[in-house]
Amino acid sequence: MNQRPDLASAVMERDRSRSRMRLVTVTVGAASLATAGVVAYNLPGSTQTTAVSGTTTTPAARPSAANQEPGDDGGGDGGAAITAPSGTFGQAPAQATSGGS
Repeated sequence: MNQRPDLASAVMERDRSRSRMRLVTVTVGAASLATAGVVAYNLPGSTQTTAVSGTTTTPAARPSAANQEPGDDGGGDGGAAITAPSGTFGQAPAQATSGGS
């Protein structure tokens, strides 16, 4: 019958330990959230800017379909070959990666 007080004290000690661990977990979580907020606030803003002006541009006039010869695409280059820029077509530029998880 000596085991009852030991069992009760062990249960109380376990509850205190759980309570401490919960407090530590909440404290560390709150500190990391605050740190993430400070880091996000100090990151540079967007590099995309929009120009605002009072002028508008219109695209160059294209010949109408009535004025085109059969097989003419309206490019007006007189049959010169069209070359595509070098590099891999349809592939976006590589993105820098940061430390992952």
